[in-house]
Amino acid sequence: MSSIVRNFSVGIALFAITSSLGLAQDRPIMGASCTNPVVPIIPDNAGQDLDTLLDAQDIVQSYIADSNAFIDCVDAVMERRGSAIGQTASDEWTALMNANVDSQEAIAATFNEQVQIYQAGEN
Repeated sequence: MSSIVRNFSVGIALFAITSSLGLAQDRPIMGASCTNPVVPIIPDNAGQDLDTLLDAQDIVQSYIADSNAFIDCVDAVMERRGSAIGQTASDEWTALMNANVDSQEAIAATFNEQVQIYQAGEN
Protein backbone atom coordinates (compact mmCIF):
# COMPACT_ATOMS: atom_id res chain seq x y z
CA MET A 1 0.00 0.00 0.00
CA SER A 2 1.46 3.35 -0.95
CA SER A 3 2.28 5.81 1.79
CA ILE A 4 -0.20 8.32 0.32
CA VAL A 5 -3.06 5.82 0.56
CA ARG A 6 -1.94 4.73 4.03
CA ASN A 7 -1.71 8.35 5.24
CA PHE A 8 -5.11 9.08 3.71
CA SER A 9 -6.60 6.02 5.47
CA VAL A 10 -5.07 7.05 8.79
CA GLY A 11 -6.35 10.59 8.21
CA ILE A 12 -9.91 9.31 7.63
CA ALA A 13 -9.69 7.15 10.78
CA LEU A 14 -8.42 10.09 12.83
CA PHE A 15 -11.16 12.34 11.43
CA ALA A 16 -13.81 9.78 12.38
CA ILE A 17 -12.38 9.41 15.88
CA THR A 18 -11.96 13.16 16.28
CA SER A 19 -15.51 13.81 15.10
CA SER A 20 -17.04 11.25 17.44
CA LEU A 21 -15.00 12.45 20.40
CA GLY A 22 -15.81 16.07 19.59
CA LEU A 23 -19.52 15.34 19.79
CA ALA A 24 -19.01 13.42 23.02
CA GLN A 25 -16.99 16.21 24.63
CA ASP A 26 -20.06 18.38 24.94
CA ARG A 27 -21.91 15.80 27.02
CA PRO A 28 -21.15 16.10 30.74
CA ILE A 29 -20.58 13.02 32.85
CA MET A 30 -23.43 13.65 35.32
CA GLY A 31 -21.77 16.53 37.12
CA ALA A 32 -18.31 14.92 37.30
CA SER A 33 -15.31 17.00 36.33
CA CYS A 34 -13.96 14.56 33.75
CA THR A 35 -12.42 16.47 30.86
CA ASN A 36 -12.33 14.64 27.54
CA PRO A 37 -9.17 15.89 25.77
CA VAL A 38 -9.20 17.16 22.21
CA VAL A 39 -7.53 14.72 19.82
CA PRO A 40 -4.38 16.39 18.44
CA ILE A 41 -3.34 16.40 14.82
CA ILE A 42 0.14 15.11 14.08
CA PRO A 43 1.53 17.17 11.17
CA ASP A 44 2.29 15.27 7.97
CA ASN A 45 5.75 16.81 8.00
CA ALA A 46 6.63 15.78 11.57
CA GLY A 47 9.16 13.29 10.25
CA GLN A 48 11.05 15.91 8.25
CA ASP A 49 13.33 17.10 11.05
CA LEU A 50 14.16 16.16 14.61
CA ASP A 51 12.72 19.29 16.25
CA THR A 52 9.33 18.83 14.60
CA LEU A 53 9.37 15.13 15.45
CA LEU A 54 10.16 15.87 19.11
CA ASP A 55 7.36 18.45 19.22
CA ALA A 56 4.98 15.80 17.84
CA GLN A 57 6.22 13.35 20.48
CA ASP A 58 5.39 15.87 23.22
CA ILE A 59 1.91 16.33 21.74
CA VAL A 60 1.34 12.57 21.66
CA GLN A 61 2.58 12.00 25.21
CA SER A 62 0.50 14.88 26.56
CA TYR A 63 -2.64 13.65 24.79
CA ILE A 64 -2.18 10.08 26.01
CA ALA A 65 -1.68 11.30 29.60
CA ASP A 66 -4.79 13.52 29.39
CA SER A 67 -6.79 10.74 27.74
CA ASN A 68 -5.76 8.25 30.44
CA ALA A 69 -6.77 10.77 33.12
CA PHE A 70 -10.18 11.10 31.44
CA ILE A 71 -10.60 7.32 31.26
CA ASP A 72 -9.63 6.97 34.93
CA CYS A 73 -12.04 9.76 35.90
CA VAL A 74 -14.99 8.25 34.02
CA ASP A 75 -14.17 4.80 35.37
CA ALA A 76 -14.08 6.17 38.94
CA VAL A 77 -17.45 7.92 38.45
CA MET A 78 -18.97 4.72 37.08
CA GLU A 79 -17.60 2.66 39.93
CA ARG A 80 -18.69 5.16 42.57
CA ARG A 81 -22.23 5.48 41.20
CA GLY A 82 -22.65 1.80 40.43
CA SER A 83 -26.01 0.72 39.05
CA ALA A 84 -27.51 4.17 39.81
CA ILE A 85 -26.14 5.51 36.51
CA GLY A 86 -28.33 3.24 34.40
CA GLN A 87 -27.46 1.04 31.45
CA THR A 88 -27.74 3.76 28.79
CA ALA A 89 -25.31 6.10 30.54
CA SER A 90 -23.01 3.19 31.33
CA ASP A 91 -22.94 2.18 27.66
CA GLU A 92 -22.29 5.77 26.53
CA TRP A 93 -19.48 6.28 29.04
CA THR A 94 -17.91 2.94 28.16
CA ALA A 95 -18.05 3.95 24.48
CA LEU A 96 -16.31 7.23 25.37
CA MET A 97 -13.53 5.35 27.14
CA ASN A 98 -13.18 2.91 24.24
CA ALA A 99 -13.07 5.81 21.75
CA ASN A 100 -10.24 7.36 23.77
CA VAL A 101 -8.28 4.11 23.65
CA ASP A 102 -8.90 3.87 19.89
CA SER A 103 -7.71 7.44 19.36
CA GLN A 104 -4.59 6.79 21.46
CA GLU A 105 -3.76 3.84 19.20
CA ALA A 106 -4.41 5.88 16.03
CA ILE A 107 -2.30 8.82 17.25
CA ALA A 108 0.52 6.45 18.21
CA ALA A 109 0.38 4.78 14.78
CA THR A 110 0.48 8.16 13.03
CA PHE A 111 3.44 9.25 15.15
CA ASN A 112 5.25 5.97 14.50
CA GLU A 113 4.84 6.55 10.75
CA GLN A 114 6.49 9.95 11.17
CA VAL A 115 9.34 8.34 13.11
CA GLN A 116 9.82 5.89 10.24
CA ILE A 117 9.88 8.78 7.75
CA TYR A 118 12.51 10.53 9.87
CA GLN A 119 14.60 7.39 10.17
CA ALA A 120 14.39 6.75 6.42
CA GLY A 121 15.67 10.27 5.79
CA GLU A 122 18.63 9.64 8.08
CA ASN A 123 19.91 6.78 5.91
